[in-house]
Amino acid sequence: MVHNAHPLLHPDTLGKTLTEIATNAAPTAIIELIRWLDSFHYEAELSVSELARLVVILDEAAQPQLRQAAGLYLSNAFGSRSVRYKALGRDFYASLGRAYDLVLGGLLLDTALSPATGLHTEILLRTVRSAAGEMKWAAFDYQGLAPEVWLRAGGAFRTASASGALNTPVSIREGRETRSTISREFVRLVALQCASLDQLSPERIEATDKLVRYLQHSLELSSEPAPGGLFSIDLETLAPPRRCLSLPEVPSTALRFFRPADAVPMLEELQQTLIEAPGAPAFAGLSLPSVTASIRHLSRQWGAQPPMRQYRRHQVQGQLALATGLGFIRSLLSGDAQLRPAAAWTLMDASRNGFGVSSSMMDPEVCRVGALVGAHVGETGRWVLALVRRVRSCDQAGVSVGLQTISSDPQHVVLDDGSRSWSGILCDPVVRGRTVRVACEPGFMRVEGQVFARLGARMVKLEPGRMLMGGPGYQIIVCQVP
Repeated sequence: MVHNAHPLLHPDTLGKTLTEIATNAAPTAIIELIRWLDSFHYEAELSVSELARLVVILDEAAQPQLRQAAGLYLSNAFGSRSVRYKALGRDFYASLGRAYDLVLGGLLLDTALSPATGLHTEILLRTVRSAAGEMKWAAFDYQGLAPEVWLRAGGAFRTASASGALNTPVSIREGRETRSTISREFVRLVALQCASLDQLSPERIEATDKLVRYLQHSLELSSEPAPGGLFSIDLETLAPPRRCLSLPEVPSTALRFFRPADAVPMLEELQQTLIEAPGAPAFAGLSLPSVTASIRHLSRQWGAQPPMRQYRRHQVQGQLALATGLGFIRSLLSGDAQLRPAAAWTLMDASRNGFGVSSSMMDPEVCRVGALVGAHVGETGRWVLALVRRVRSCDQAGVSVGLQTISSDPQHVVLDDGSRSWSGILCDPVVRGRTVRVACEPGFMRVEGQVFARLGARMVKLEPGRMLMGGPGYQIIVCQVP
């Protein structure tokens, strides 16, 4: 007789719980799901098959709410509320991974259940699948997948490989003909690991995740190396994938090779298709520019030739201050700022077109790819305008940020189109017959007509053209100087 049966073993309790999860708003539902997943570690007596059934049910019930939470996060990725959605997604997948770990431990101890059973294969697949889900939410925070999560997923793949279950189809959606394999789920995780997500904005991280899902059927791991862009995974050490700069003469039997260059032509075809007929259901909710930019990013990262730095970086030392917000940066350039940011960042390296900085503290305003920042460099007393190109965060080591210099001598400028005036930042010296770049808030500068820029006592006529780039709270317009 079971004296401490888990509440979810009662059909009425389980039915009520699933109804509440389905009908509540995403934050409330996900908190409830986390509570139930964590309860398996300390509450109740459960057979391993019952435990597996309940974890799978909760996993499936969570998926619509996780999609809603991701949408809420992306719609306000740089606002204060976004931190909550981001934390909920990460916490859920951490709890889900631990729950599947508990199930796998139970399956190993239960001699009545053979490792070759369908249940064992399904749990191995879902373990890998949950790691890929967790990786996206970690990437939203510009962190890598936790080592224990990668080890758990790699161990599941290694176990399935030993039992011959890598390519066994498993149904993953009740009542729907959705089937997958452990091999296909693991290659998705490897593809995300090799996608340099630390160089992407949140919406492009989401787009890249959907692109990898779209390409999942055409990606594979091989035991034999082949020429072209290649990454390797060591199943013996279970180290994360690494790019192969040269082919191993005698590859270890524990190595598996990922060659994503084969998918690059498919990415190019997809980009053309999306341009001709935007609105593909696979990328619903994402802007076309974000999807096409993510396609270009993957094509670079997965191409036959690894991405190379344009200029060599040199080790440098020093402290510097970083400022965000276009209005604040303008006030610092003009000298009108009432406050100045502290020199809280340490220079690591520099090149002709950028520099790397680090800090022990994660500043959410600075640490987001695509943000425009002002950097007060060393003892020169001058500000430069830069764009955040890469963010890498780690709880132990702090955060490092790669910055691309936009302007080495930005100037505060007042602009006027005859009907209104506004402030902007001039990124280039004004020379008749050439172009200049002007940074201002989105929508302030129309891309037709003429604009006059007041530079001290001098008035300069500009002809606005195309938008060069844009991001949170700013856009940079190219203007002709007639």
